[in-house]
Amino acid sequence: MSATVFRNIALLGATGNLGSKILVALKNAGFTVTAIQRKESTNVPADGVKSIKVDLTSGSDLTAAFKGQDVVVSATPNPRLDTEKIWMEAALNAGVKRIVPSEYSTNLETEAAKTLPIVTDKLAIRKYVQDLTSSGKIDWTSVNNGPFFLSWLWLSGWMGPNPKTKTATIHDDGEAIVCTSSLERIAEGVAKALSSEHADETKNKPIYVYTTAMSERKMIDIVAKISGDKFQETKLSIATITKEAFEALKRGDESKKMNFYVPFCFGSEYRGDFRYQAWNEKLGLKELTDAELEETIKRWLEEMK
Repeated sequence: MSATVFRNIALLGATGNLGSKILVALKNAGFTVTAIQRKESTNVPADGVKSIKVDLTSGSDLTAAFKGQDVVVSATPNPRLDTEKIWMEAALNAGVKRIVPSEYSTNLETEAAKTLPIVTDKLAIRKYVQDLTSSGKIDWTSVNNGPFFLSWLWLSGWMGPNPKTKTATIHDDGEAIVCTSSLERIAEGVAKALSSEHADETKNKPIYVYTTAMSERKMIDIVAKISGDKFQETKLSIATITKEAFEALKRGDESKKMNFYVPFCFGSEYRGDFRYQAWNEKLGLKELTDAELEETIKRWLEEMK
């Protein structure tokens, strides 16, 4: 049996923070990429990529735009089933071979994750995708990556250190590991998963990739080593944060909804440390060495000055 070969890829969200990285990775991997954009969009896709502007709420417009495409990749932020299923059904009707929904999350495979309201929409979309592809007429692959490995998150003081205030937040003992990914690593994961080398083994599966495995304590220690600063730490309980967030939600108060990301990343039952199921080795994606990690964080600190 010959290997699956994809050539033409339609990309939704091609000019966004993540989508623009995916576009570059797909092009560098040799795919022909077409950006599918809103009719009113004035954003210009990178590298002279062809753009088709359509009514994203129109199944017929999307079906026409997807004709001749092997894969449709979505990098739209905050996806919802009622809008995502429009392009998915259009992809099926257009004869697309595979779809890649916008997951790009932490570990969605645990029973604990299914209780979190922050991933309700993504899990509903996953279920819809699985039902849609059960006919055998179209396949799917998703890519997940943990929290973004970006300075605005890891040096914000929300989890770990804030170099500007010399304060740090740790949850429980701060030693819990979460897999975290740069936007470039996520984009590499998408391109690798769709390559002829891996397309068959990634069929109808969620793929997990990461740049490094990080804890709040490790980040504090690295920043302290580079800067020479000492950090005043605030310790918070994961169990308490989770309990209070659920209680608030029951009252109709969504002000603490973002706090669900704390257990999602660091709660033991949520398995934010997904190295045990990661595809890095299979896809040829290397984790940062200690030296590379320190160099990256050093650069972040210099950029903050």
